[in-house]
Amino acid sequence: MLRILPEPPVWKAVLGFDFDDTLVMKDSESQVDERFFDCLKWVRSTYGAAWGIATGRSLYQLIEGLNEARFPFLPDFVIVREREIFFPGQFGRWVPDENWNKKCEKDHSRLFRKCRRMLAKIRNHVEKNTDARWVSVEGDAAGIVASTAEEMNEIQQVIEELSSHSDLTFERNTVYLRFSHRAYRKGSCLQEAADRWGLEADKILAVGDNHNDLSMLQPEVCEACGCPSNAIPEVRDYVKNRGGKVAANPGSIGVIEVMKHYFDQ
Repeated sequence: MLRILPEPPVWKAVLGFDFDDTLVMKDSESQVDERFFDCLKWVRSTYGAAWGIATGRSLYQLIEGLNEARFPFLPDFVIVREREIFFPGQFGRWVPDENWNKKCEKDHSRLFRKCRRMLAKIRNHVEKNTDARWVSVEGDAAGIVASTAEEMNEIQQVIEELSSHSDLTFERNTVYLRFSHRAYRKGSCLQEAADRWGLEADKILAVGDNHNDLSMLQPEVCEACGCPSNAIPEVRDYVKNRGGKVAANPGSIGVIEVMKHYFDQ
């Protein structure tokens, strides 16, 4: 069982990290460089920085990933499915942010009912005109898996043309896409988690690599932002233009660079 690190008297900052291809590189011999954990523990203890993972994975999938990548300790919070917030509890249990998660589920159900005709049109286009798969996901309107990133670019354009409800958006990671409510994204979840400790954007650092991380790299969410060198061009350009830190290295080594850039060591 992964251990929970002792909390400092007061949390003074919040770190939000994407999981896949930011912290964890599955194609590398060591999925996470051990130096990352040393650096993270130092930042956490020295600066009172709570750290969390924001991912498109479900809670079960994230726990599985933490074990596979041999994380030695648990995050102080997690954002899963890009919209639900949990905190570590005793005996390996995860404690949901009840108010946020229940409202999130309710608002998504209401939105997807309102948008069912629009989503049917998008599905019709995907199934008739592309090689992509329309995937039913429990608790979601649907997801799309494209055959290539280029195909997903074209599908994304069609979605943007057909979407007419202001609250309907989507989260994309390479060839994967999931429809969602605009009020519940990695960025808004990171703000909500930080608000638990009375912390605002000027005390938040966010690091990510893909389309679905852009919402938490916005200035209204975090004053400090960064990305590893393997981030997609859109993310690298955004971080650079914001004055954030674009690391010279991929994965967790790149995240170490970002942390050292913002925290004296």
